[in-house]
Formats: sequence, structure tokens, C-alpha cells
Amino acid sequence: MAATPTPKDRFTALDTVAVVRELRTHARARVDKAFDLPAGGWSLAFRVPGEGRFELLLVPGRYTAFLPFGSERAEDLSPFARELRRLLTGAVLDRVTEPAGERFLETSLTRGDAEGGLRLLLELFGTGNVTVALADRIVAVAHPRRWAHRQVRVGAEYARPPARFDPWTASREAIEEVLGRSRTDVTSTLAARLALGGPLAEEVVARLGMEGTIPAASLGTPGAGSLHEALAGLQAEVGDAPRGFVYLRDQVLLDATPYPSRRWEGVEGVRVELRPSFSEAAHEYFRTVVPAAPDPTVLRAIAERQELERMLEQQRASIGQLVTEVETLQSRAERILAHYVEVEQALNAARSGGQSQLELTLEGESYRLGVRASPREVAQALFEESKRLATKLSGARAALVETERRTQVPTAGPGRPKRTPTTEKATKPFWFEKFRWFISSEGAVVIAGRDAASNDLVVRRNLKDGDVYLHADLHGAASVIVKRPPPGAPPPTEATLREAGQWAVAFSKAWRAGLASASAFWVNPDQVSKSPASGEFVPRGAWVIHGTKHVLRDLALELAVGTVQYEGQERWTVAPADAVRARGNVRALLTPGEERERPAAEVALVRDLGVGRSLLQSLLPPGGLSVRRA
Repeated sequence: MAATPTPKDRFTALDTVAVVRELRTHARARVDKAFDLPAGGWSLAFRVPGEGRFELLLVPGRYTAFLPFGSERAEDLSPFARELRRLLTGAVLDRVTEPAGERFLETSLTRGDAEGGLRLLLELFGTGNVTVALADRIVAVAHPRRWAHRQVRVGAEYARPPARFDPWTASREAIEEVLGRSRTDVTSTLAARLALGGPLAEEVVARLGMEGTIPAASLGTPGAGSLHEALAGLQAEVGDAPRGFVYLRDQVLLDATPYPSRRWEGVEGVRVELRPSFSEAAHEYFRTVVPAAPDPTVLRAIAERQELERMLEQQRASIGQLVTEVETLQSRAERILAHYVEVEQALNAARSGGQSQLELTLEGESYRLGVRASPREVAQALFEESKRLATKLSGARAALVETERRTQVPTAGPGRPKRTPTTEKATKPFWFEKFRWFISSEGAVVIAGRDAASNDLVVRRNLKDGDVYLHADLHGAASVIVKRPPPGAPPPTEATLREAGQWAVAFSKAWRAGLASASAFWVNPDQVSKSPASGEFVPRGAWVIHGTKHVLRDLALELAVGTVQYEGQERWTVAPADAVRARGNVRALLTPGEERERPAAEVALVRDLGVGRSLLQSLLPPGGLSVRRA
């Protein structure tokens, strides 16, 4: 195993079990109040008969602890803290659910006026969440979210997060099967496939006395048996009244566990100290851990995954509706043909009576028929409509298969390789990606503001000597900057300036107005100022231009969607076609279109390009889209 164990920045499954068992020892604890914690999260104050006041710390995505009352609290109550106080004050802790290998804390509470009971769910995985349910409906949630399989919002049905493999109750045979299917090493397999996570996987490997880098499939039946025994022994060491073990080196906290850890044995300079309860050890350790800043690439991957799940939900609902409609049309047509004589007689009678329409019931279903058509013509029209919908259904099913294929790309996590999508590399963002940007055909970086605030920022911080400032010849357009090349590189020519001008008019009102072309101008940095003429006012995001403007005329409102290479990395971009072709591949060409048809155009692009809709929307100009394949 590694010389230095993996740092722990959030609860493991056994940490969760330890707090669950501590809570169960405090019978009939009653909620007193709720507070905000200064560093994030919430605190529920409890009164325990005969024991005094305690508090349950709820820090989503990180940890929880049940401690004697006295933690620091924020001075003001957030809206969610007020909601917790309103819903839970006076409620009695009734039951704490066994987490079964999961990293969430679920408690049931009772209160006289809360019919059906209350449930509190703290999620300790991912970014975390806190949810309160009354009976089977969510009544408060810290962070509303939606997935294809589950909604977490006020009014939605309460549901636990999807269950994973439970290593603590799994049989030896089940563990052997998981190991046999693995194509990675032991530590990675325990972390990912057995849902232990990195720290617990290292602990188990240390207890087995083996190298974590050997292939998991090589363990076989004897190895699976040893692993099963190690897991059972580790869980037993937690006990019903877990103690806390804190690991330090030079007064720096390294870990906190509810069992004596083996993975720290032999690590130079590390010593262990005992605490009366695991909650005390956990609070002491986790309040010193600074959460890692969210990785923009991971956040983007999560957003794309959620977008795919929403698409799956919509596509499945659409397919279900189409199947029903096709079957209904076919059955109605067949029913008319089965009652041909009856329908024909009714139509003849309606014509004789001067009626234009006929109301008819066949086998319990109502029909409204025009009297001019024969029963065969009516049935044929229904069959034709069912064929049209069947063709649409075939396309919808093909789109569903493609979306399902894209959702099978594995995401990064403990013990598994990072996701490497074909559409976008998981790499550190370049400095210019905070703005709108593209790379010209000559290699110049071109940036622009996204709104009034970033229009100010992009000029104040990024317009330097040697750069070029561009602006569409329309009020309210974005400020565009062509950055000067690095020392030794040739300066940009008119080709880059026209590409930047074309890009500037595309991200102006000209696009939404549906123009075919427009003009822009460029000036030097010393001509750009916030100093207005006497009596004039310069609004936020606007700049005053002094001196001669160099006009670029007849710039086509056309953009290309594609991928480009920059410093060895691939990026999706929306830019003039010449700029994209010079450094990558054009996948589609865009011109202004009908705004009401934009959602359909976006969905088609997402399907054809294999890129997340959220990423695509961040690249496109506002307004309608007309798409041409490259």
C-alpha cells in the first residue's frame, strides 16, 4: 500500500454507522431548535431526558456528529434553518435507520401535529443535501435537485438515494463474484465495486496484509473468504458505543476513525489519541479539513450527466405516449372494419337525416365521424396516421438508444479511472474560458464579455497595449478583444480582424434580428475610455471610443460549431468557420433562425454532436438557430 494513506475529506460508510449507533443510545431526544453553522451546514439542538442538551451537526457531503451542546453558531438564521426550526421543533427522535453501507443518515421523528411522522435525511456523498419529509412528501430541502429516477424538491415524493452494493451484509459468494468480474487492482475494486471508498479500501487491504496493486480477480475463493472475514471484523470493532481514534503528526490531524486503524501503522511520525466517542473525534478532525474547491471539469461533467438524464426521461415519456397513440389508432381502425355493416348503415341514416357528423359508440368507445367518407376510408385514414406516428416512434427509439449509449460513459470516482468523453477532455480550463472566446485562424486568442458586467471586466483587466478592441456597429453589443501574440510571433492580420468582427456581430442584436450581414469596427487600446463628453453618461458595460474607427463591412452572420486544438488540448467552440477549420473540425454551420424553433434545434445539435446541452448553450449566441450540416 501507499506510504502515505489517502486523506479523508468526508465520512465513510463505517463513520456513518458509528454516528447511527451513537444516536440510538439517546432515547427520546427532543428537538429544541435549529441553527446555522458558521462554516456551512446546520445544527439541531436536542434535549435528552436525564442527560441534558446535545446537538446533531449536519454538514452535507462531509460529516455528522452528535455532541454535547455548545458548538459555534451563526448569528443570523438562514431561510433553511428557519424552516428546520419550524418543522422539527418539539419533534421526538423515534428511530435511526441502519445505513446498510450507504453514506446517508436517516432519522424518523414524531410530533403530535405531524400526521404520518417526520423524516430527516442527511446525504454525506457527493455535494450532499438535507431533506425533511412529512409522511411521504418532501416539505423542506436545502438544495432542490432532479434526476431521471428521483426528484428532490418540495412537494415531491420522498425517496432514499439509490442503493449500492452493501459490502457489510454481502455473502462470500457475492464478494467473490464482484472480484472475479473486476479488471482492476484490489484497492480500486474495493473502493468502487464494493462501494467502500478510498480510505476504507486501504484499511481493508492493510488488514489483509497484501499489496493493493495486485489484480482483484487473482484473489479467487480464498481471497474472497479472507476479505469477507476482514469486513465483518472491521464492522464488529465499531461496536454499539463507538470510541474515537484521532491520528496526528506534529499536531496536525490526519484522520479520525471509529476503530483502531491499520493503514496508519508504520507511517513515520504518526501517533494515535483516543476520544470518548467517535462524534468528538469526527468533529475535531473534520472542522480542520478545508473542503477541496469544486473541479470545474467535474462540475461540467455532472451538469452534462444531469442533462442526459433529463433527456432520457423526456424521450422515454415521449416513446410511451407514441406507443399508446399508435396502438389506439390501429385498434380504432380495426374496430370500424369489424363493425363495417353497422357503421355504414349509421352513416347512411345520418346522410338521409341531413346530418354532417355522426356520433357512434363501438364496443364502449365513442367515435365522431364525418358522413361523407365510407367506413373503409375512415379506417384507412386512421391506419395512415398510425403509420406516420410509427415512423416518428422509430426515430424516437433510435434517439433513445444513442442517449442511453452516452450515459454509459463511466464518471470519475474513487477507485475508477477518470471519465474521458470523446467530446471533451477532462483538462484544466484555460484563462480565457471564463469569457466568450475563440482562436483565430492565425492563432490569436479572441475574447468577449457575456453581459454588461463581464463587458466591463474584459476591458478593464484584459485590454493591453498591442491588443485590438472590436465592437459591432450596433448598440449594446459585446466588447471584443484580439489579444496580442506572444513575443516573436507575427501580429494578426486583417484575416483575424475580420473573423473577430464576424464573431462580434454574431453575438449582437443583429443575430436575433435575423440579419444576413452587419458591420463592426476596430480601434487601438488607447482609443477606448470610460471618460464621456460633457453631459454624457456611460452605462455599465459600455465604453467611449475616441478617434478614427476602422470599419469592417459586410460581415456574414454565420458561425461554425466544432472542435479545435489549442496547446495540445481539444475544446468545443463556436466561431467563424475559417477559424475552426484552421485548427480543427467544423461539425455544423449556424445562421439566424426562428426563435421559437431554437429548443428543437438545440436538441438536434446535442444528438448529432454528442455534446452536453448545457455546454452547447454556453457557446451559442442568443436567438433562433438555423442549422446546416458541415
